[in-house]
Amino acid sequence: MVNIGIITDKFHLEHKISEFLKYLKTKAKVTIYIEESCILGSNYLKTDKDLFFVKGKGKIIIALARLIENETTIPVINSPRAILLTMNRFLNSTLLQKEGIKIPDFSFIPYDYPPPFEDFIVKNIIDQKKYKFRPLIKKNNGHINVFDERAINEVDNEKENYRYFYYQKFIKSKWEYKVYGFGEDLFFYKQIPILVNPNKMETRKKIDEIQELKEMSLKAMKIIDLKAASLDFLKSKSGEYFLTDVNSLPNFNYIENGYKKFADFLISQAKK
Repeated sequence: MVNIGIITDKFHLEHKISEFLKYLKTKAKVTIYIEESCILGSNYLKTDKDLFFVKGKGKIIIALARLIENETTIPVINSPRAILLTMNRFLNSTLLQKEGIKIPDFSFIPYDYPPPFEDFIVKNIIDQKKYKFRPLIKKNNGHINVFDERAINEVDNEKENYRYFYYQKFIKSKWEYKVYGFGEDLFFYKQIPILVNPNKMETRKKIDEIQELKEMSLKAMKIIDLKAASLDFLKSKSGEYFLTDVNSLPNFNYIENGYKKFADFLISQAKK
């Protein structure tokens, strides 16, 4: 039986991974490390694991993952570098664009400068907190301007203020496409965009594999070094797919038997 360490926080433990853990414990020995009760140090770190899985984005979580990566040879899914890249929209956008991934045009400019695009969405720079996307939508002479409340909070309310906005050119799309990746295994869905219908699960449906999205997803995961991910795409009027978001914490509960599929994936990785 393989030995797997789970690094997480109370929120994910209580609301996101209970069924996953229940199933995983029938297949593997499991040790849980919780951010809120974690004390970093060699006495806390047990190196008898075959694999660690990180479900969270907190500073202590990332520090523990980095400690494991630096001090042991135990695989960490996902790596601290991968988590940090997905957290920082500007960094992952720059990297993905440099490597040829088709993403919407973006800009990183002072918050009080004029918008760089006529149609745009302003997103939070550091995607770390658990708060949901809450859009403030404005129509301006026939153009759509969207502000994520989290982006506003980064400038006005958070302890660590950012004086910049991350602008992403708005892509009008009939559908939003969601791809979940567990290693080489991909799962494809589509839904009405959240800006049209905030209840994303109401319209979500499983779809057949789309070759272009498969290629883009696997390439993006390789670039960022993600073993587990969810990726969001929009399709422009001209038929081009654009990668709009990458998440290192895929919610496998949205996939039929997703918690089982993901647990089996982790076990297969632990046995390598």
